[in-house]
Amino acid sequence: MDVAAQVGIHFVHHNGPSPEKRMPETDGSGAAFFDYDGDGNLDLYLVNSGDLVKGRGDAWNQLYRNEGGQFTDQTAVAGVPGAAYGMGVLAGDYDNDGDQDLYLTNLGPDQLYRNEGGRFADQTTQAGLGNPLWGSSAAYLDYDNDGDLDLLVVNYVDFKLDEPKWCGRRDMNLRFYCDPRQYRPSHNILYRNNGEGTFTDVSRVAGITHQGNGLGVVCGDFDGDGDQDAYVANDLTPNWHYQNQGKGRFAEIGLITGTALSSDGAVQAGMGVDAGDYDNDGDLDLVVTNFQLENKNLYRNDGTYFPDVSFKAGIGEATLNSLGFGTFFFDYDNDGWQDLFMANGHVHDNIEVYDKLATYAQPAQLLHNEGKGRFVEQTAAAGPGFAVPYVGRGAAYGDYDQDGDLDIALMSSGRATALLRNEGGNTGHWLQVHLEGKRSNRDGVGAKVYVQAGPLRLFQQVKAGSGYQSTSQRALHFGLGQNAQAARVEVRWPSGAVQVVEGVGADQVLRLEETP
Repeated sequence: MDVAAQVGIHFVHHNGPSPEKRMPETDGSGAAFFDYDGDGNLDLYLVNSGDLVKGRGDAWNQLYRNEGGQFTDQTAVAGVPGAAYGMGVLAGDYDNDGDQDLYLTNLGPDQLYRNEGGRFADQTTQAGLGNPLWGSSAAYLDYDNDGDLDLLVVNYVDFKLDEPKWCGRRDMNLRFYCDPRQYRPSHNILYRNNGEGTFTDVSRVAGITHQGNGLGVVCGDFDGDGDQDAYVANDLTPNWHYQNQGKGRFAEIGLITGTALSSDGAVQAGMGVDAGDYDNDGDLDLVVTNFQLENKNLYRNDGTYFPDVSFKAGIGEATLNSLGFGTFFFDYDNDGWQDLFMANGHVHDNIEVYDKLATYAQPAQLLHNEGKGRFVEQTAAAGPGFAVPYVGRGAAYGDYDQDGDLDIALMSSGRATALLRNEGGNTGHWLQVHLEGKRSNRDGVGAKVYVQAGPLRLFQQVKAGSGYQSTSQRALHFGLGQNAQAARVEVRWPSGAVQVVEGVGADQVLRLEETP
């Protein structure tokens, strides 16, 4: 159920809708679950936008401090209101000092807030950042395995406020938001962390040079070779699958792996993306959300190729009539299988005038993993929070109330944010694994964790940034089903170190520091 107001979250996203249908008005925004003050509770950062002409007004981003399940607004005290027209948020410890910093994507320029013990300082200029383009999503990865977090920023299209465009049906006097094909495509930026609080744009040297309409990004070791790759969901241009070649170079292999296009070879309106091991075979699969009447893609990792198994897995037909944005793999019922969440909402606020089968606000979807490669939609049985339609955009998961199951923060464009509390997902046992790197980056991003619990063989990789413009909790959450302990937990750190713990009791947070 939606408990946002009950726990003190009173956030309304302002997008500044206008008769001119300026494209950024329909595309934000994101959320982040992260522990900014180090007290062990997950706090929540929510991104606002404002008005493209009038400015932010009172539409500031908000930081809510979690005080044991109740939230208080600490934005002013912490100093993180944002500045430009906001889109996304990425939380992570870029300077390896032990606390979580914030990177904000905007309709230019982006911002970097450095955490200085619960208060933040804007370090954008000092860090050599300030991407002036339309930033959508961002992710951290240690692509060169040097022990600090590099930054990949995904940019959308070349939108200019002084270049208005008209799209729609003139015969109906009906104006729509334009699709990205009416604008020049943009390019992504890979910033290398110099390890001294500054970043360098290495996009061209690294081979991150392709032009497209980027919206979502996720990083992980998709080919199992020990370094981090990246995948970008593009809106009506082919998706990009960047394979890390080592020595600071990437190769774009989307057509080779089958992840660039739909199964019938068409470009789709890629929005959100996540990576997870839905079939428990020890590698990362991909999910991508798309436009209404485009099935959402489930790409199964077969080692070198990723066939689209959406319809075979049961999510193709279930998602055809929705327009998806934020998405993620997560085990909401702790049975040991990664389920799927999708935030839905149309981009046209007047779509119902034109298309009687479509709606602007749409219910989110919950797809239960039945094992053996099949999902069954459980939206109707998921409670009142899933019965309400949202103009869904970003979404993040985290166990904010520390009861052993994962809750959801759901952003709704131009509307109030929902906090969907999981009630009953903790009937099965669980284990959270919280890592602290020493030779590896402090957050352990890129670390692979394998858990053996009874017949379950589980795998996850630590990520920072995924879905759509959002950041979910960093600690890995494993559902263990009816198993009261994990016989073995194995961590393979980005540094190459391997750490094993045996006989770990269930229903706890296991905190591990990297050992030599």
